[in-house]
Amino acid sequence: HDYYDSILLTGDYQKKDIRYLEKIRNLKEKELITVGCPYLDEALKNIGKYEKSNDFTVLVSPSWGPSGLLARFGESLIEALSKTGYNIIIRPHPQSKKSEPEILEKLTNLYNDNEKITWDYEKDNMIAMAKSNVMISDFSGIIFDYAFLFNNPILYVDVNFDKTPYDMDDIEEEAWQFETLKKIGVQISQSDFPNIKEVIEKAIKNQELVLAREKAKNEAWMYREKSCEKVVDYL
Repeated sequence: HDYYDSILLTGDYQKKDIRYLEKIRNLKEKELITVGCPYLDEALKNIGKYEKSNDFTVLVSPSWGPSGLLARFGESLIEALSKTGYNIIIRPHPQSKKSEPEILEKLTNLYNDNEKITWDYEKDNMIAMAKSNVMISDFSGIIFDYAFLFNNPILYVDVNFDKTPYDMDDIEEEAWQFETLKKIGVQISQSDFPNIKEVIEKAIKNQELVLAREKAKNEAWMYREKSCEKVVDYL
């Protein structure tokens, strides 16, 4: 972001880190304009068009790469979920097809005969999200789309995310995404997999998580359903 003169923000919370980076990098202050999030506004407008499932469904929606959920825990997690009796939708990150096809092929072959498990490669991620009742992920950004649009429970695996390549590595405080994830989701480890059904049921009943997700949405997605107007007015 260093070389831009102005940045349109989804929420005021983003200003703090940008100002901090400007200070430590001795940069001129940018014009920061909070406008909301157009793509989430569009998704919200169209949310009623998507089909819901009549059966309880778990969406596994990880990021990609060696730190991602499928690379580190794919087989053990899917094996545990297959014993819950729930419908399971596995939606790999689009980059997984290019970067880790051998992992996808192995897992697909292992559970090819399980009618409760489906693999989702649709361009539109709303299809899978609308059908599910809970999400299991890692550090993928889809977590926040899911939380803000559906307010369903989120379980996430701590994969020791490497922030070295990112601007957040220069910020002393923990990034908003990771600080917020601890509040809106339930962290799980491989030791929780054998009891994953109980963990999911407990997360569903947790009203504190419902309120935390709503609070995070209000922070990160301001001016809901007015973002396009805000952007156009600014331009």
